[in-house]
Amino acid sequence: MRTFRSKFMAKIFSVTIFVILSASISGCGLFSDADEKFYFGDTKQPDAMEYEYRALANELHSIKPCYLIHPQSLSKGGFGPTGNQVSLLRSRCFAVVAEGLGDERLCNKVRSASTLFLSGANLNAELCRQLARMNQDRSIKSGTGSYSLDVSRIVSLAGYDEAKVDAYLVSEGRFSSLETAMRYRRDQSSTYWNEVKMTLFHTQDFFDRITHMPGFGTPEDEVKMQDLKWEPRQQRLWPPPEERMRTAPELRVPAQ
Repeated sequence: MRTFRSKFMAKIFSVTIFVILSASISGCGLFSDADEKFYFGDTKQPDAMEYEYRALANELHSIKPCYLIHPQSLSKGGFGPTGNQVSLLRSRCFAVVAEGLGDERLCNKVRSASTLFLSGANLNAELCRQLARMNQDRSIKSGTGSYSLDVSRIVSLAGYDEAKVDAYLVSEGRFSSLETAMRYRRDQSSTYWNEVKMTLFHTQDFFDRITHMPGFGTPEDEVKMQDLKWEPRQQRLWPPPEERMRTAPELRVPAQ
């Protein structure tokens, strides 16, 4: 009996040593100084929609969509350099907006994270502040990168139907008629949805609807969203699509 117990304890000791050594070699998540440490599965894999909300926050230069992301959604990239292997998606969202706006204050919401084997300690508030400072002196603030955004899906989740979107684009002079808007939506959808992204998304009506979009946050997050005020992003719009078509240079085919 004593021999069996000794062998069992030795095995437990060996496994413990292996886990500690593995953690040290594979990223030092166990020993990192990250703000949040997740060792026992108390996180969740980000839903595809949560990445859409990060992209929306980047487009709007507003942290409001960030609160639709679950506070423990953890994005992992285990093959990245130590300190950059894992991050809380909501914190990434806050950092994206902080950098885009050049607003260091938003970096106070950024929390670094680590797991047993992965460290994200470098993706912290201080790095966020450094990146935000780089964008402070620009008159027109730029985004932090190109994020894929499913505009039609976001529009639907916000409660708009196609007829209402068409009418809005015509009222804003982006299309000359409802028939033209419908034609672009059908035949040149990328142009149509880009118009939606650049105009409708930057209205107070859309901003107010974000609170009621399906999300992964908490009741406290909903309260925080309601407290945020609409501050439209400064941007330069292209001429409406029909004007761009009229002013496009004529393509001439050389005579044979």
